[in-house]
Amino acid sequence: MMWRALVLGAVIVGVSSCGDDETVKKPAAATTTTEAAEKTTTTHEGDHDVDTSAVPTDAAAWSANAGQFRGKIGTTHEQDCTPNPAKTTGSVWGAGTYTDDSSICTAAVQSGLITFAKGGTVTYEIAAGLDDYRSGEANGVASNRYGPFPGSFTFPDAPPGSVDYGEDSQSWGRTVAAEQGDAGTRITIECSAGGQAGNVWGSGPYTADSSICTAALHSGVIDLAEGGSVTVEVAPGADSYEGSTANGVTTGDYGKYDRSFVIVKD
Repeated sequence: MMWRALVLGAVIVGVSSCGDDETVKKPAAATTTTEAAEKTTTTHEGDHDVDTSAVPTDAAAWSANAGQFRGKIGTTHEQDCTPNPAKTTGSVWGAGTYTDDSSICTAAVQSGLITFAKGGTVTYEIAAGLDDYRSGEANGVASNRYGPFPGSFTFPDAPPGSVDYGEDSQSWGRTVAAEQGDAGTRITIECSAGGQAGNVWGSGPYTADSSICTAALHSGVIDLAEGGSVTVEVAPGADSYEGSTANGVTTGDYGKYDRSFVIVKD
């Protein structure tokens, strides 16, 4: 396997393969070490139904999701969450707005509506799917980020702005390759403060599988310590991408790649 590297100041960032549609292997960016940075990847379980008929009532409650009501936008429903002192959680994707296959009860704890110790009954509302679900952490529950998904739910009793879910800790791993949209589409994300820089190829345009936040750092739009809001515009692919060093970030060269993006600076 070919390894590639990104240098952030004196810090070496690990590399990984750029994508399945590569036509030219990417050489590693200039570096003094081949040590790879560790990455944690959360895999979304996708659209599924939970069979609760063969599990105890408490386990059934905490694994229940809203998938059965997908498409019935605006309808509200109730979920009984039994006391769960063992804090046995279900998977959650999103923060405030959740994928409809997320655990309703666990999301309700994150949103401050109930506690594990006491449980309770919560009301949730069916919403349309989103192109992106941010990650977050609140009330002892950390949720995961996810891309496009066809159905969502929210809690009317926890309106937007009522809970601080923190910053999206996974924001520095986001790429345009994981987003939908043709050339000209603009995407805005929040890059968390003190994030971990990722891999970047090109100097603007950047390959679609480059870290958006790290490309913004390279472009001088944000800094690593403070993070900030970044808007990118999806662009056509190019026959080659030339790496460079700017603002403490060294990006790599690459050959043909069929999708790219530029940083919007206006």
